[in-house]
Amino acid sequence: MNQHLIAILAVALVFGTGAAPSKSYQPSDAELQQIKTKTDELGVALKRLRADDALLADVEVYHKAAVWIVRYADEEFYSKKYVADTLAVLDRGLARAKELATGKPSWPTQKGRLIRAYRSRVDGSVQPYALTIPDKHDGRLDVVLHGRGGTLNEVSFIAARETNTNPLPPEQRHITLEVFGRVNNAYRWAGETDVFEALASVRQRYKIDENKIVLRGFSMGGAGTWHLSLHHPDVWAAAEAGAGFTDTKRYAKQDNLPAHQDATLRIYDAVDYALNAFNLPLVGYCGEDDKSLANTTHMREALMKEGFQFTPDGLNWLTKDLRVLFLIGPNTGHKFHPDSKQRSEQFIQSMLPRKMPSHTRFVTYTTKYNRCFGVEVLALEKHYERAEVEVRRGPNGNVLDVKVKNVARLAIDGREVRTPGQPVAPAALRKIHGLQGPIDDAFMESFLCVQPSGAPDARLELFRREFAKWMRGDMRVKDDKAVTAEDVANHHLILFGDPSNNLLIAHIAGRLPIQWTKDAIVVGAQKFSAAEHTLAMIYPNPLNPRRYVVLNSGHTFGEKEFRGTNALLFPRLGDYAVLKRDGTVVLAGLFGENWELRSGTN
Repeated sequence: MNQHLIAILAVALVFGTGAAPSKSYQPSDAELQQIKTKTDELGVALKRLRADDALLADVEVYHKAAVWIVRYADEEFYSKKYVADTLAVLDRGLARAKELATGKPSWPTQKGRLIRAYRSRVDGSVQPYALTIPDKHDGRLDVVLHGRGGTLNEVSFIAARETNTNPLPPEQRHITLEVFGRVNNAYRWAGETDVFEALASVRQRYKIDENKIVLRGFSMGGAGTWHLSLHHPDVWAAAEAGAGFTDTKRYAKQDNLPAHQDATLRIYDAVDYALNAFNLPLVGYCGEDDKSLANTTHMREALMKEGFQFTPDGLNWLTKDLRVLFLIGPNTGHKFHPDSKQRSEQFIQSMLPRKMPSHTRFVTYTTKYNRCFGVEVLALEKHYERAEVEVRRGPNGNVLDVKVKNVARLAIDGREVRTPGQPVAPAALRKIHGLQGPIDDAFMESFLCVQPSGAPDARLELFRREFAKWMRGDMRVKDDKAVTAEDVANHHLILFGDPSNNLLIAHIAGRLPIQWTKDAIVVGAQKFSAAEHTLAMIYPNPLNPRRYVVLNSGHTFGEKEFRGTNALLFPRLGDYAVLKRDGTVVLAGLFGENWELRSGTN
């Protein structure tokens, strides 16, 4: 078997199923002081550097790793080894800082295994990624998503790769990008943004053939691969999803959800997007003895419901209708069988490079995921219901036929196409790509939290703590009086407080579909005492409708869900909610396609 395939397999499983130890190592005062001394030294060196910000990020990521592990020292030194690893990470950062100070950094042209980083637009944080770069590169890039790791943090991510001294196989011709993904979130929310920001960074720094970008992952990484390949089917030349969950209700045993939560499961449940496998070569894999086999089977069954025929080939399943292959590792648990891995690689290699299809079939449930090979769904008739687009092209790429379902506005190759039932003129305010909700969507792009001047808000402080721990970044925070026109232009604004103590909430309160006065919160025909309740919601910012405004909410799930299965990271409040002061939800729902309260809200 190709030694590089074995290496990729090992990487995919490094953070696969391991749970955090019940009791972590507690560093001694002397060990913490040693780490602090080197951290301070690197911090001083960073302040003295004058260099391109992208190269600074490549150094700063080592400092960030040490700062973060010490911040969570009561938990994240999962063993004594993490002390030595932290010191080694700091030494590497100091060495890079010295190189950068001389103007001769070596790592931009380094071959083999290395760590690089980028600065995220979401929160300004520095996030790491790992590369393997062969001496000769054919333009192909494999993007690898790791499995869930109970002992994963920046230090362990960096150390595991920089201590790997095994030479790359001489036959390797492609670069491998291993995504950090902001730890363990199944590449959802800011974790999804991390994949595409890391990919963009690599494409800026190395010569990558856009028709040879392969996505692959195992376990949680397999779930991420199902999700990202089927929601973004035109980004990848091929995908390999190993042993990952594909839906929420079956995997996380979520029954009898409120209507607004049930609807928003359509955002991430990959099985609902199975039809998009029509547009890209895809391998689904699981071991015969793996409990995750039901998830892979569920995806195949979903494709069969779409009308595609599969026939058994031993344990595997083949089809002539799609470029899709389902592989089952014989007598294998939660790992990749070597023969299956080799067959998967042969299949993927045979599909490269990607070619522009003459026939596209695309399904979505939200304008969040709205693009596929020149097709762009601009607006839906109704969110969270199945929308379909089918396009056939001629030999020259000209459009011959278009069919749609639940699509209000559509563009093909950048030009808008009229659809049945399309309004004569687009509505002034509409749920569109990147402005469709729900509340959690605001935290996938640049956001700024705004607190009442001089009055820390308990909900903001909870969000600040949880985002730092679970999404590995410190959010931007300002007082309401300090917010500038530039802030309004560049960020989603997350406003905490009420009209009496937050100037920005008072300024926009009269321009929202839910009334909020000093006495009452009015939602349709219902009134709630403002003294006993607060309002959480998302809406296009009246001060800048190209950005969101969010009231009184960070992510609508929290520590319990982050520590549990990643499938629990689904929206809890929809687009709006009225909450008691203790956080109890008394009303929640979704706005209509024009960001209006739906009829019947009472």
